[in-house]
Amino acid sequence: MDWWRIVLILVVSYLLGSLNISILVSRLFLRVDIRDYGSGNAGSTNAYRVMGKKWAAVVAAGDILKGVLAVLFGYWMISEAAGGGLGRLLAGLAVILGHVFPVFFKFRGGKGVMTTAAILAVVDWRVCAVVLGVFLVATLITRWVSLGSILAALFVPVCMYMFRRGEGRETWVYVGLSAIIAFVIVFMHRENIGRLLAGSERRFTFKGRAMLDTIKTRTIDIRDKTSSKLRTTTRKLRDKARRRGKFRLHHRNSYHARRARRGNRAQSTRRHKKTHARRLRKQRLNRMAGM
Repeated sequence: MDWWRIVLILVVSYLLGSLNISILVSRLFLRVDIRDYGSGNAGSTNAYRVMGKKWAAVVAAGDILKGVLAVLFGYWMISEAAGGGLGRLLAGLAVILGHVFPVFFKFRGGKGVMTTAAILAVVDWRVCAVVLGVFLVATLITRWVSLGSILAALFVPVCMYMFRRGEGRETWVYVGLSAIIAFVIVFMHRENIGRLLAGSERRFTFKGRAMLDTIKTRTIDIRDKTSSKLRTTTRKLRDKARRRGKFRLHHRNSYHARRARRGNRAQSTRRHKKTHARRLRKQRLNRMAGM
């Protein structure tokens, strides 16, 4: 077996996994970073809570696609005759590590559950079916996605041994690498385990609006209320000014009215004097021209 093939599988699969679809979608289309909202995880569950059903479906499809592509690339580099499932599982492990610790996004990514499911579906559909059943049963009963993911991850090496025993060396290759994948997933759920033990873990529900939609709606409501308040204040001040002006008009003996009249008379007197002086100067010039 050529070692350069293994290195190439690890590098290409890791870089493929580093293309975190959740972060790309949130930045390109919503102009936000999903890691700043919700649980801070760049995965499908947090994408559903933060961005909504449509974008969560896009994220899930992208995570599944990159897992499938990585496993197919590993199988292409190391065929069944040369290395058995080594190439596929190495590619799967590398793409999960890339998804969890993406080099393009400061090593903060998702938890790799959806990508792991895609890898298992390609490597051994029987293991995927059992693990998926465990995940669905646990999640539907408790409505904790994290608990379902942890239990499903723990079943991966067990199911891999059950369905792959009797293959000699191949069995332990499958079991060993699947155990590493399960450890990575459980490790990424360490904060969820703490919240589960404390009873503060958030339960999953299909009801409610996406977090970004709620934030935008609240922002719009605040702006509307602020604009309405400003319009009301401006209208009150304008009405007050109008009432004050009417008060001054109706009360001609008030101080402001007398002062305004004096100013008008003085201005009129100055204007009259200038006009009279201009008229006298013109008459004088006409008399001189007649002489």
